[in-house]
Amino acid sequence: MSTTYSATYHNASGHFYQATIFVSPVTITIRYSDESGRQYDVHWLVKHTSLHRQAMYAELQHRHQQTEKLVIRDEALLQAIQKQVQGKHLFNSAGAKLTMAGGILVTLFLAAYLWLFPWMGEKAAMGFSKEEEIKLGRQMYQYMAPNLAADPKKTAVLNTFFRELHFKIDYPIQITVVKSAEMNAFAIPGGHIVVYDAILQKMKSPEELAALLAHESSHVALRHSLRNVYRNLARKSFLLLLFGGDSGMLSAVINQADELKGLAYSRALETEADNNGLQLMAKSQINPRGMLHLMQMMQKESKGPDIPPILSTHPVFDTRISNIKQQIAVLPETRTANPELAKLFRAIYE
Repeated sequence: MSTTYSATYHNASGHFYQATIFVSPVTITIRYSDESGRQYDVHWLVKHTSLHRQAMYAELQHRHQQTEKLVIRDEALLQAIQKQVQGKHLFNSAGAKLTMAGGILVTLFLAAYLWLFPWMGEKAAMGFSKEEEIKLGRQMYQYMAPNLAADPKKTAVLNTFFRELHFKIDYPIQITVVKSAEMNAFAIPGGHIVVYDAILQKMKSPEELAALLAHESSHVALRHSLRNVYRNLARKSFLLLLFGGDSGMLSAVINQADELKGLAYSRALETEADNNGLQLMAKSQINPRGMLHLMQMMQKESKGPDIPPILSTHPVFDTRISNIKQQIAVLPETRTANPELAKLFRAIYE
């Protein structure tokens, strides 16, 4: 049998009545009779009830700002209401705190995974000396070389073609042409560039090929490849710290070599490589429109049913092509001056 209490109930209209009170963990039920003797039950939700112990009353405020009040003279009733109200508020407070704590943890996790650890990875990459980077790149290339179906003849011609470009790159660029139906090209830290022969089949001019090599060698010169490798590695290291695992740092970096061909650059880094590549072309007296034609060709290829890997790692956007046009507009008009480039370009296909 539930305990009953007595109090004075003031309704939202300002009338007051002597009432019998029933207290449960969920509701406070107020039973009273009006002037005509008609009995009413009013139910307050405990979670919406405020208790003012010093003034000896409890109240419920509705959304439309109307307030009902219960004036209490019974200490036992005060304690009963206080017990339920405090318990409910404690539960709500604890739940809210747990939810907030969970949200903060998720936010911190995402911030660490998406920004903090990649930033730390970039910092580690930029701390490398050029000599260390070249040595690391050589090890990465040696790790992946057995799985590359290199074309010695085209590799030799393409390296000669690159030397004829006379790009001012402070790295020992070495190009490997790979036999593959995939359309792809990617740069390895320290100077190695891998070009799949499928993309060469799409080239229509030596300027387009020069643009491709200018872009990829810019990734090397600007350390984009090294920074991207370490950003990716930092994210994996963060997950290993959380979920366990162990791997030596150097071997872990070298193992990233297999992922270079699918490691996407940000749009900002791609644009930076485009702009630097255009400068290299202009300084070497190569028509920079080759970069525009290359991008337009890649954009056309991206509209087919099968998207080539190079278009997933080097995304072509209208804004990127628009930027290239803007850059060309401020460069001096340049015609390709070196006739050897055309001869070497033809030799690739002979």
